[in-house]
Amino acid sequence: MESDCLEVVNLWNSRHDDRTVVAPILAEILELYTSFKSFCIQYISKTANYPAHLCARHASTLDVTECWFDSASGIIVTSLLADSAGASIVE
Repeated sequence: MESDCLEVVNLWNSRHDDRTVVAPILAEILELYTSFKSFCIQYISKTANYPAHLCARHASTLDVTECWFDSASGIIVTSLLADSAGASIVE
């Protein structure tokens, strides 16, 4: 798994029992961790995977759960097209 949140990556890798705001995220990762034969988390800058960053940022603004299996929001499609063309998108 790749994340642009260095705090989550460092806390996971240190297996430190932390009580920061990311503790619930680590608990969810731990639940899913056992489902995989092999699992690691590593840091990656958001510019290296900008479409994923946009998805996460957009999802954090929602008050309800959205499903993007059948369709994608315009910002995601735009970022994927720009990413595949090698362009950069300014936030």
